[in-house]
Amino acid sequence: MSQPPLTTRAAIEAAITARELDPDHSVLPKEFWTHPAVAQAVARLDVTALIRQARTLTPITQEQLARLTGLTQPTISRIESGRTQPRDLARVRALLASLGAPEPAQHSGPHPLSGYTVRAVIATDPDGRTVVLHAPTQTVADALAPAEQPVATPLPPPPTHPEWPPPR
Repeated sequence: MSQPPLTTRAAIEAAITARELDPDHSVLPKEFWTHPAVAQAVARLDVTALIRQARTLTPITQEQLARLTGLTQPTISRIESGRTQPRDLARVRALLASLGAPEPAQHSGPHPLSGYTVRAVIATDPDGRTVVLHAPTQTVADALAPAEQPVATPLPPPPTHPEWPPPR
């Protein structure tokens, strides 16, 4: 047996209109954000699960989600179906904020990756080159926190040798 939606289509449309006038106006009801599956999606920064839950628990349409997030309806559809996943952390946080998501709760206990040290992260710079972001003494929690300007160095060229495999 399915549960009734947490709000109505008319209430969603009215809230979106109000949101256009007041960016702090909430569109999705408080009960939505306290639902266990939604809270878990927010904590994991999982936009796909959040969009699926919004569409399951409320009568919000893909077009309305597109208006709220600034994405297109086809992009919302691809995210909801799992064909695409926003990977840029800043973009994910912006999408969550545009939907009115509360800030993810901080872990009360130790971070699950505490004790690990990040040595380097491989990334792509704006020009499409692969770079290594060095962080020789950073903890995982520090590495995942937004940074102002990471230090980037290009990857070394692949090793070359006239014969392969090299002689022993």
